[in-house]
Amino acid sequence: MKILTAIKSGFFRSVRSWRGVLIFWLVSLTLVSFLVVPLKSSLKAALGKSMITEKLMDGINFDVLADLGTNLHSIGSSLFSGIILLSLTALIINVFIAGGLFASLKKETEKFTSESFFMASAKYFWSFMVISAMLYLIVIFLIIVVIAVPVGIAGKADSAPEGIVFRTLAISCSVFLLFMTLIFLVADYARAWQTSHMKIACFKALGYGFSQTFRNFFSSIPLMIIMIVFQALMGLAMIKLIEGYTPVTGGGVFMLFIISQLLLLLKIFLKVLRYGSVTSLMEQNSIPVPPSIENTLKSDPEILTDNPVEYRAENDVR
Repeated sequence: MKILTAIKSGFFRSVRSWRGVLIFWLVSLTLVSFLVVPLKSSLKAALGKSMITEKLMDGINFDVLADLGTNLHSIGSSLFSGIILLSLTALIINVFIAGGLFASLKKETEKFTSESFFMASAKYFWSFMVISAMLYLIVIFLIIVVIAVPVGIAGKADSAPEGIVFRTLAISCSVFLLFMTLIFLVADYARAWQTSHMKIACFKALGYGFSQTFRNFFSSIPLMIIMIVFQALMGLAMIKLIEGYTPVTGGGVFMLFIISQLLLLLKIFLKVLRYGSVTSLMEQNSIPVPPSIENTLKSDPEILTDNPVEYRAENDVR
């Protein structure tokens, strides 16, 4: 019941923040265009009006690509460097936008405004960057320990049965995906907590993310799995669309572009839905202060220096 309530609340919060979804989409489209437009110009210069483009209509032809010679090498080099630069830029911008998204998904947020969105993005940027950097280091460590080491040991074993490397890789990847589910939860809880507090405290937010993930393990894990499955299915739909549809006219290319962008927009909405659902679940798991205690704290704030835990328990019993 708590999971369904979180997803429902996350959906309405995401709809309320539809302008943030559009901002995310526009930024993603702009970033991709920085790579696609120069690549298109390079391909056009290398291929020209030759018959190679017609031979590539049915799929990738490596014999044809080999005829490009030095042009293919230069295109590959520029594509590789462009992907690296695009990935780093996308990482920084996604961290920046996440601050505005999480702030707009809070319960007390009544109306989305572009000004408050970008102010929150700037305010929480460095905190979110530290959180992301710490979790990326954990991910790299997990890749080495969970995947690289077991597969390397299995590959060097002299008396290992046939296919042990692939089985080890399959098991390691499955365990790694489970750990990644926890990492996503920690990241979302940490960022949701940070945007709900005025004081910037990235390490305290990380600690809260870990504690909240394991303290509410049986409600958090199913929620995150559902969200990841939704996002994965949308990503798979985009791949299948691009693979299965080969436009031959300008109108077909334009239609493919429109459909792919609509799917991308829906994929981004599902990501924001994940943010909103985790934020809602965090707010459900928080212990509210009863009105009687809140009034007492306002009249006598020094009581916090005594023993607030016993005080809260005593008044709850009353």
